Amino acid sequence: MTPLFSRRLRPSWEFTPGLPLWRLHPPVNGKIIGEVRDPEAKRTSFFALNAVTGDCIWRDREFHDAWWVAIERVSGDRLVLHGFTSPDFPMPKGVTVVDISSGTCVWSDAEWTGDEQALAGAGVPHAGTESVRETIFPASHDPQDPEAVQSVVLARWPMDMVVGPMETADHGDRTVVAAHVKNGKEEQVPLVQLLRVHTTRTGKVIYEDTLVAAAKGIAPDAFFIHEGMLFYIRERATLCAVRL
Repeated sequence: MTPLFSRRLRPSWEFTPGLPLWRLHPPVNGKIIGEVRDPEAKRTSFFALNAVTGDCIWRDREFHDAWWVAIERVSGDRLVLHGFTSPDFPMPKGVTVVDISSGTCVWSDAEWTGDEQALAGAGVPHAGTESVRETIFPASHDPQDPEAVQSVVLARWPMDMVVGPMETADHGDRTVVAAHVKNGKEEQVPLVQLLRVHTTRTGKVIYEDTLVAAAKGIAPDAFFIHEGMLFYIRERATLCAVRL
């Protein structure tokens, strides 16, 4: 199965950092943050992009620890990263606060374990105040569920070929669907993770792409929608943004 781009919708922009894309944080203040990991070298870097244009604000920046580091949250114009107590005890310990506009570290504390007052002193809004209300995350459905059958049919995938849960999200007259589909009739065949966008009312497919051509297993959270823009990762390598 090799879906082709529809003539109706095309990517607004794409970004390929050169190493596996590990995690995306939904846009805050018009900026999207991504985490990139090199499993062989055990190194982690981050990037910041303009969510509308895809313009790179900064990339390939390493903070805190080369490997044992993760995104705590994005609040306002601050990226908060935390470390871990130890590899075999992955409780958050240590923090680095990054100014997203410049990509520079503005504060760090190796002993931090969750003190919100200390973060506030570094200009980080209180937890829970960051704006993600505009982000639509997909809902997971059993493809055999009567409520989900219509989405499978409109996406034009045979019912017996869909494996595992299916993810859907609506935006206006657009429905985005992602699923793992058998790439053949045999029982033991590779799975293909596909994404399609169809009009909610008529079912016309107006965009499609292959997320993973040979999936080793079921991967959730295939995409999200923010302020009318669809974001997803292709082959763990390229961040794609499509204006719906």
